[in-house]
Amino acid sequence: MSLEEKVEAILYASENPLSVADIATVLNENKDEVMKALRALTKNYKKRPTSLDIVRTGIRYKMQLKNEFSDLVTPVSKREISNLELKILGFVAANPQCMRGDIVQHFGDRSRSPLEGLVHRKFLNAKKYRNTELYSVTREFYRYFNINKSELESRVKNSEETDKIE
Repeated sequence: MSLEEKVEAILYASENPLSVADIATVLNENKDEVMKALRALTKNYKKRPTSLDIVRTGIRYKMQLKNEFSDLVTPVSKREISNLELKILGFVAANPQCMRGDIVQHFGDRSRSPLEGLVHRKFLNAKKYRNTELYSVTREFYRYFNINKSELESRVKNSEETDKIE
């Protein structure tokens, strides 16, 4: 079994993105050798026709489905995040430091449980403020959605400008 195959197996089995150091530790291999294997594997995936891709986010790597196959697998894949949770995340991302009352007013009482779930899964941060909480998105949010803070702010600004035009 080659190091490249081992790295591929680790990436396939991992639920979360892994750094080269993480992979090297699991495989008990040298980081430089793991990096070489990872580069070769990534290059190999780019050359051949496959629905999978190895994606780098910061210093971490993950094997995932290419975007163009997302619609194809939707009927058979389990949703990790419900529509209501996505809406709440979008609202908080567009309104940093919003209060629990703002979210409940916008989405109703049905938002309470999903809101707590998003905090538990570390997509949202809840900070005590007087007799309520202030919510903001976390590093996990940015990692999961593969977006950085400035790109998010730019999208929110563009969306607000589009809303003004309409």
